[in-house]
Amino acid sequence: MACAHKRNVKIWFHLTLVPFLCFAEPQLDLPPSPQVSTQRNPYGFGLSSTQSANPQGNQFDVNRNFQYSTSRPPNSATPGVYPVSSTPFSRINPDISNNGYPSLDYGNGRNPSSTLRPFDDRNRDDRIDTTNDANFRRNDPNLSRNDPNYVGTNPYSFNRDPNTNTIDDRLNYANVQQVRDFLHRADDQASKECTNNVAAQWNFETDVNDATQHAALDAQQRYTLFQRGLWEAAQHVPRGAIRDFGTFRQLRLISTIGPAALPPDQLDRYNRIINDMLAVYNSAEICAYNEPFKCGLHLQPELQFIMSHSRDWDELQHAWTEWRRNTGRRIRDLYEQLVDLTNQAARLNNFTDASAFWMFPYETQNMRQDVDEVWEQVKPLYDLLHAYVRRRLREAYGPERISRSAPIPAHVLGDMWAQSWSGIVPITLPYPGKKLVDVTSEMVQQGYTPVTTFQLAEEFFVSMNMSAMPDDFWALSVLQQPADRHIHCQPSAWDFCNGHDFRIKMCTHPDMKDLITAHHEMAHIQYFLAYRNQPKVFRDGANPGFHEAIGETIALSVSSPRHLQTLGLIQRSVDDTAHDINYLFTQAMDKLAFLPFALVMDKWRWDVFSGEVRKEQYNCQWWRLREQYEGIKPPVLRSELDFDPGSKYHIPANIPYIRYFVSTILQFQIHRALCSRTGQFIPGDPSRPLHKCDIYRNPEAGRILTRIMERGSSLPWSQVLQETIGEGKLSGEALRDYFRPLEEWLRSENLRTGEYLGWSYDGDYCKFSIETAGLQVYGGFYNAASSIGITSFFTLLLSSALMVVGMHWR
Repeated sequence: MACAHKRNVKIWFHLTLVPFLCFAEPQLDLPPSPQVSTQRNPYGFGLSSTQSANPQGNQFDVNRNFQYSTSRPPNSATPGVYPVSSTPFSRINPDISNNGYPSLDYGNGRNPSSTLRPFDDRNRDDRIDTTNDANFRRNDPNLSRNDPNYVGTNPYSFNRDPNTNTIDDRLNYANVQQVRDFLHRADDQASKECTNNVAAQWNFETDVNDATQHAALDAQQRYTLFQRGLWEAAQHVPRGAIRDFGTFRQLRLISTIGPAALPPDQLDRYNRIINDMLAVYNSAEICAYNEPFKCGLHLQPELQFIMSHSRDWDELQHAWTEWRRNTGRRIRDLYEQLVDLTNQAARLNNFTDASAFWMFPYETQNMRQDVDEVWEQVKPLYDLLHAYVRRRLREAYGPERISRSAPIPAHVLGDMWAQSWSGIVPITLPYPGKKLVDVTSEMVQQGYTPVTTFQLAEEFFVSMNMSAMPDDFWALSVLQQPADRHIHCQPSAWDFCNGHDFRIKMCTHPDMKDLITAHHEMAHIQYFLAYRNQPKVFRDGANPGFHEAIGETIALSVSSPRHLQTLGLIQRSVDDTAHDINYLFTQAMDKLAFLPFALVMDKWRWDVFSGEVRKEQYNCQWWRLREQYEGIKPPVLRSELDFDPGSKYHIPANIPYIRYFVSTILQFQIHRALCSRTGQFIPGDPSRPLHKCDIYRNPEAGRILTRIMERGSSLPWSQVLQETIGEGKLSGEALRDYFRPLEEWLRSENLRTGEYLGWSYDGDYCKFSIETAGLQVYGGFYNAASSIGITSFFTLLLSSALMVVGMHWR
């Protein structure tokens, strides 16, 4: 998950331009924005108004400027304009569709048997009742059915020559053309607005100072105001006569704007709540274990280093507990308010609640069922890995701490959230005598630089007959830490929305990790290049997980020992069973272990948003799901005073997470399809296993990837996938194929040691109230001292009585 392309719809402060370059400065005829909150909004959707952008009902002006309806007087100062590439401005190219959520609910999520009129302003239903709708010309009693012009024709077919039809058809054709003109105008202006915004974010991230930060905030506010104005205009576009799929889909994309639909005061409150939670999260620090005066330890790098490198049970428990005390517990009340506002925004966008809105871009009838079915396909492999890792941890920490059949305590899995188990690979590796492949020293010896690393990545794509990087990419990207200024080093790929300016920002080092990341980031640029000729609203992944899936598909080939040998970075043979199992094991400890965590992140929020879980159950439901799906438990007893979900950034930032589950599954499906088409993977053939496939120098693989990417979000993702790789839904079978040798090894190893597969619930992990936190739990005490005095005994007795009474009242 290390990197991702930048989406303009987010509230990211990303992207700024190198100051010594000369740029054109496109200026737009938009008024300055009104006085509204400049707080960060993780959706980046925009600012809201309750006023109508066009009070004349269904009349709309294709030549209008899409501006916020409560703009300031025209004599106000025009906002600043931000420099972009000097190459002549061409058409659009944003990946700006609702923070990765293409708004393509052409069915509006309602009962498909609906018989409402073509477009109902109140019910927002776009289907037709062909029997009763007076606008459907065949049911018009005044229709002259003997008119030869009507014989064999469909009054709602607008793709034929209008000169051959009646005046009614020509009028309808004109209406559709007017809608297309509107979309073209919106497309052009949105591209320019997007370019200005992205440039300002780039300037901030590549030169962090107060001036660039203020400019980035101003640009983000201006851009979101534009989005709101465009949304207001789109509400008045008549859709009853539109039967062109692409036109209809574009309108749907710009007609769902998430939190921006909130009234201005509520949107400001929404943004302030998120800002306040993130302020707590980003400033959280703890004191060192056994060193109470050594404080100021932050998540990065100190706490993450402790979680991945320390093998001291008590130190890990201290870091785990204190991080949650200083993050989640402090934001619980704010999160409860955020849930209400997020649901309110969803309803204003015509969804029942925020869970429906978050599932919306995946265009499926039952997202919950789909992801659960995929997880059931993967779970047998996960159970094998879980059992093996539990045994190795039991050997390291002792059977009194790690039970043979219980869930694994979350703090000893090498990561603050146990979302990746890579940190404990050194103590769990199947063949510790065989070193893991690491080409860092060889890269240093061969003189790799940031530029040569990215040139190697470019050559990977060119070898598959894909695009070379444009000249602007090399001139304007920031590929290493500048000596004269501070930049944000998180790797990211950037689309400047103008069809020619694409960049990467990354503080590159000559090591194996950055070699793989460079290929991953350039895959995002390839995606931008592939769909740059689409209308702006379609310039995004086919669903929110596709961009990451493509990047990780490339990484599967680049990280393979076979590819590294091809590059001359491995000089010895690593083609043996021990190296194969070790390689697959390290991959599984990252990708496979991550899947249930990603699933729980949003299953919990779906339940919260839908009201299935009340605020009095937030924390205990979190641990119920983590135990159910991941087989882990907290190292100390938790209560509803805690708010452990809030210890993960995406919860206070209100950013959906299921996209990472989807992308992890999709990458293996795409990888398997590419390898099958190029003859490198044959099911059942041990000489051609999937994990050894390398699509380098395979033009057929490049052709398939290009077909996937060039569609953008112009079609439902399942259709894109079906047309390109022959699979129309998510499936975990490709992941099982990839890890097949490891699965067989784990099964044999667990049988050899008699491991228990799965886990049994071994006591309460979370209590409704803190008064019960000292209760004995199946033979041991969470947080218990070695002995319990008489006072503690009576306290426990009283707590037990209170708990029993409480149960009767629930």
